[in-house]
Amino acid sequence: MPVETAPGVLARLALGSVLLPPVNMLLLAAVGGVLAWRGRRRLGLSLLVLAALVTYLMATPRVAIWLNAGLEPSEIARVPDVAKTGAIVVLGGGKKPAPEYGGNELTADSSGRLRYAVFLSRQSGVPLLLTGGAPLGGEPEAWVMQRTLTRDYRIEPKWVESEAVNTEGNARLAAAMLRTSGVTHITLVSQAWHLKRAIPLFEAQGLKVLPAPTGFTRYDGGGLVWWLPSGRAMQESHQALREYVGLLYHALGKAS
Repeated sequence: MPVETAPGVLARLALGSVLLPPVNMLLLAAVGGVLAWRGRRRLGLSLLVLAALVTYLMATPRVAIWLNAGLEPSEIARVPDVAKTGAIVVLGGGKKPAPEYGGNELTADSSGRLRYAVFLSRQSGVPLLLTGGAPLGGEPEAWVMQRTLTRDYRIEPKWVESEAVNTEGNARLAAAMLRTSGVTHITLVSQAWHLKRAIPLFEAQGLKVLPAPTGFTRYDGGGLVWWLPSGRAMQESHQALREYVGLLYHALGKAS
């Protein structure tokens, strides 16, 4: 299968990398350095300090938790409520080459979503719908999820949607599948930080949605430990800011 990035995906990724940390802070630091070199020392050094401070804060668990708290639902899904829905919809969260397995495997986010969906399905008896295409080309995420389901959990999904390249596409194409089966009430499984943006897109397709968040931004310890920078915290801060940008984009789209 040829590797071909879906139209628009590369542009969105490039724009996001420039607008979000750490690249935006590197650009700010570069501007500060140029200004200081050209004689505007106070302003230049101020920008350098600001860039360093923001980069440090974004890399701390304390700030990662705070940023994601504004996105994550306060409630978790209850099995009796899941049992009242007609499908458990699992949003693809990425795939990656895994040479040790001889092919593609799920990313940590996708694996966590699928595992939680299996737990809910076994407890409630509600069937699974897997949705996810190949925004960066290659094998669709839904196929990788389906393979993992049958190999690791001995479960077959009822529906597999493998064309969507973004969350809006997940909602539109999954809803079309579900309508043919008469399903209008779903349980939606994704990362906790993703559902605030995903739920309205599914509701716009005429579906009643029960959120089923997983992968909450949580850390062991506390106190000073949460102020020590780490790569994981930077990644979780980045994903939160990306979601806020996505929410703003959709809000502006509705306003226009």
